[in-house]
Amino acid sequence: MPDVLKHRLSYFLKPFFWLTSLLILIIFLSGCSLLPGAKQEKIVTLKYWGLWEPATTVNQIIDDYKKIKPNVNIVYEKKSRDQYREAIENQIQAGKGPDIFLFHNTWTPMLKEELVPVPANIISASEFKKDFYPTALLDLRNSDKKFVGVPLEIDGLGLYWNEDIFKAAGIARPPGSWEELARVAAKLTVSDTAGNIKTAGIALGTASNVDHFSDILGWMIMQNGGDLKSPTDKQSADALEYYVNFTKGPNRVWDETLPPSTVAFAGGNLAMYLAPSWRAIEIKSANPLLRFKIASLPQLVGGKTTWASYWSVGVSTKSQHQQEAWEFIKYLQEEQTLIKLYSEAAKSPNRFFGEPYPKVSMAQKLAQDPIVGAYIQDAPYMRSFPMASRTFDNGLNDQIIKAYEDSVNSVNRGTPAQTALQTTAKNVTQTLTRFGAN
Repeated sequence: MPDVLKHRLSYFLKPFFWLTSLLILIIFLSGCSLLPGAKQEKIVTLKYWGLWEPATTVNQIIDDYKKIKPNVNIVYEKKSRDQYREAIENQIQAGKGPDIFLFHNTWTPMLKEELVPVPANIISASEFKKDFYPTALLDLRNSDKKFVGVPLEIDGLGLYWNEDIFKAAGIARPPGSWEELARVAAKLTVSDTAGNIKTAGIALGTASNVDHFSDILGWMIMQNGGDLKSPTDKQSADALEYYVNFTKGPNRVWDETLPPSTVAFAGGNLAMYLAPSWRAIEIKSANPLLRFKIASLPQLVGGKTTWASYWSVGVSTKSQHQQEAWEFIKYLQEEQTLIKLYSEAAKSPNRFFGEPYPKVSMAQKLAQDPIVGAYIQDAPYMRSFPMASRTFDNGLNDQIIKAYEDSVNSVNRGTPAQTALQTTAKNVTQTLTRFGAN
């Protein structure tokens, strides 16, 4: 071959030679990770227990996270509410439980052996105080004052009101104070000639057919300055007397002959009703044509106190992958994740909204919503106590609720409130001691 042709061929082949060499080098270097002793990302599998959200909703979030952390597998299980709290304790102590689990804000004292503190590199104490509402700062701390859970929502009590009943009575808005509420409830109550209530003004005064009576009574005592741990003070007695008075006398606005308050409100026979946000789903499902809104809770003059009852997530003390578990929880708290959880939940059958956002920075996104807006507006003033209804814990809540239920029934039979609360105080103290929550 003439030298000139060799030179030209070499000129054209030289780039291909270098490109081929580069590709071989890249393949070789990438293949080195497959050699013995080469460092690889460890595959981690996390078990996540929940209660309320279906797997179809949560798995969408998990799939998104998998794109960020491909080595982390998360297996979500929606568990039964029955004996769920006991299952958490028993399974974790046996080394078979979840890495991540949902728990109620009032369960913190009962799960002191199962909840590991939140690492500072996940959410620092200053970030926690900035991001979440004041009630979470009190509810989700262990005896060492370390945060052990992160809220997934904020909820409590709101004042449901039937728009058509209010309009028919010429009342434009729901009451904002207790004095106004009593007056409005009396005006909205309709009885027949025999004195039987046909349309009730508000569901208050009993324990048997007022759903969430314990939340309502707990909030009223707290609002009045009473001591829920030892309700022997005058403020507690006054709040209990006020509560039961809604069933007293010919001008009563509620009584034990009526159906459960949720059923009565859904049926259009109750003007006002106090309940958490999720009850709106049941009510809309039962009566899609019912026109109602939810307002902030009525207050006493000179202050504001509202009620908290919400669910959080924590990490097991027995988890072998605590850092990875907390990293996923941190992802759950990012705004875009919370927004997606809310929107996906709202797409579920018979549901039209998600869980109210737990972060202070997201308040304005929901503050004007006709259903969850009231809870967001009340969130800065929320406080809690373990007499939250429907946690199904067979523990602190259910036992303290029973103690207060007895006091309501006793006062309705004629016992003075302070006398009835003496027994309640003893039972509450025993329960708090039994669970190490005093």
